[in-house]
Amino acid sequence: MSKTSARLDLRIDPAIKELAARASALTGSHSLSEFVIQAIREKSVRVIEEAEVYRLNSQSFDAFVAACEAAPAPNEALLSAKRRRGKRMENGDLEVRAIR
Repeated sequence: MSKTSARLDLRIDPAIKELAARASALTGSHSLSEFVIQAIREKSVRVIEEAEVYRLNSQSFDAFVAACEAAPAPNEALLSAKRRRGKRMENGDLEVRAIR
């Protein structure tokens, strides 16, 4: 664990705690806390990945790439919107943030 840590207090059903304690012992965890932290980490990574990662088979990926490569040139409305955005950014009216 890192030098700084956050505390998470939970109230859970005794049966759930017993279930977690049994699983913790079966996995060889040093403590119930260690097991729960690992379980939270694994589940969190899975949930985030499911929400943010798209998986495609080869055929779907090839179709996606073909569609991207065949995209039409931007029309005047899109170019105009790009110019307006650029001006707003120059004036400080628009904050640019990275998408995670």
